Amino acid sequence: MTRCLTPLLYLALAAGAAACGGDDSADGDAAATKEAAPAGQNAPAATPAAAGKVNSEIDLTVTGGPHAGNYRAAATSGGCSYGFAGEGTWGNQYSEDTQDPRKFSSLQLIVPDAKGAAGGTSQFKMTVQFGQLFGGDGASYDIDTRPDANTPQGEGTLTVEDRGSSGTVRFDGKTRDGVGLKGTINCHTVARAGG
Repeated sequence: MTRCLTPLLYLALAAGAAACGGDDSADGDAAATKEAAPAGQNAPAATPAAAGKVNSEIDLTVTGGPHAGNYRAAATSGGCSYGFAGEGTWGNQYSEDTQDPRKFSSLQLIVPDAKGAAGGTSQFKMTVQFGQLFGGDGASYDIDTRPDANTPQGEGTLTVEDRGSSGTVRFDGKTRDGVGLKGTINCHTVARAGG
């Protein structure tokens, strides 16, 4: 577990999938989020949805570590993409600003070969973040099994069902420290840069 946001967020932002929309709510949250409480904690209240269409929905189960539990999130900005992180890649960009260190605040994903992942792949980069996105009390869980990874870590499998304007990603992996990340990303829209 690391305590800083990985460069993956910067890549997604630079690719035009902006993380935080124009939500002017008092708590600054930019996407609707519903979370099931980790064991022994009260469930946080649902965050009001930002104005706009839901681009993707995430169901996430974390096993082990201080953030163990079930989480749901809906992205109204960012979301799923094809070709933004390189030719033939699949990506996901979900982030929201929060001061709550227990809140599921970001899921960044790069799959180098989206078409190859249709039958399942073990090559992808995923960062799941809780709490503040930039420093502070934020905590991230990382898996990077790509062949060109600077620091390979973790393991897992992932499938991408690309339907053109929509899609589904299913993932099941573990970080280097043994924290399990399993879930589904339902992509209602897919931003495409070719292919």
